[in-house]
Amino acid sequence: MLNEAQHSVLTVKEKWLNNMTRVIGLTGGIATGKSTVSKYLASVGYEIIDADKITHQVQSKGSKGLEAIAAFFGKDIIKEDGELNRQKLGSIVFNDKSKLIELTRIIDPFIRSEVIRRIDETKNDVVILDAPTLFENGYHFMCDDIVSVVCDFDEQEKRLMERDSLSRDDADARIKSQWPLKIKAELSTYVIDSNGSIMQTRNQVVKLFNNID
Repeated sequence: MLNEAQHSVLTVKEKWLNNMTRVIGLTGGIATGKSTVSKYLASVGYEIIDADKITHQVQSKGSKGLEAIAAFFGKDIIKEDGELNRQKLGSIVFNDKSKLIELTRIIDPFIRSEVIRRIDETKNDVVILDAPTLFENGYHFMCDDIVSVVCDFDEQEKRLMERDSLSRDDADARIKSQWPLKIKAELSTYVIDSNGSIMQTRNQVVKLFNNID
């Protein structure tokens, strides 16, 4: 007898086999402009399955995901208001690869279950799976096509330091916790270069999705 998770996986596979829903993976690196692309696609009507938002959801106050994280990392990673102290957890996992692997092992089943549910229940012909760790966590196997948003390392580092008020070392640690952009680009169906302006990036997105949708 199949359990609920196995049934969900099968129903998603059945959809793929019947060509009912086309899943386009959207990925890149931290601070490469992926969110800018995702927001634009949402604004023109695409359904976005946002793995980052799902991560926040499954780690929210009172969730089983947060309970599992606290069981491993200790209750001091929970703030007084009951929410996860993301800054404190980040300082732990981005400076210790083994801890990051453990965090992924703990929380990924919760994220994956929700992603599968949303793909399974969508009424749209095309959905965008927006996931910064699409390759790292194996979500690329769910996708028909993959789009990677990339930029030069110096530009990525600069953006991340400015956006999150990080030191160079902290920014580099977060960047290096993900796969190199060169590898992601090589494994992708399409690549968007975000080194230029937002308008230049958007123009690439419009041209690309006019051809692939």
